[in-house]
Amino acid sequence: MICDSAGAASGPVPDDITLELQPRVCTLSANDDMCETTVRAQWRSPRDESLCLVIVDRPDIKRCWESFTNGVYNVELSFNKDLTVELRDPELQQVLASETIAVIRQALQLRRKRRQPWNLLY
Repeated sequence: MICDSAGAASGPVPDDITLELQPRVCTLSANDDMCETTVRAQWRSPRDESLCLVIVDRPDIKRCWESFTNGVYNVELSFNKDLTVELRDPELQQVLASETIAVIRQALQLRRKRRQPWNLLY
């Protein structure tokens, strides 16, 4: 894990906060442009935490808790690239936990006729 100087200056990052996302992967078929799904983020900590859940590149989505040991947040989202969800301190300066939903695009199934490696000429 690499921390910039701003992250290191704000204190140690708790490593006992867990964040789980559902789904973990979104698979786009050849006809789909966007993943449209309900994202469920669930976090736990052995002690009371004040933190905010944010989605990277989506500043409009934020959910905060004050002095809780766990939390759940469900949100309906549309996205077409990997989606990163972070738990941050209330000032949004320090990342406490982070998980990503991977977007996988299915390859087009191209069927080619197989030609025999030999040719008979009559």
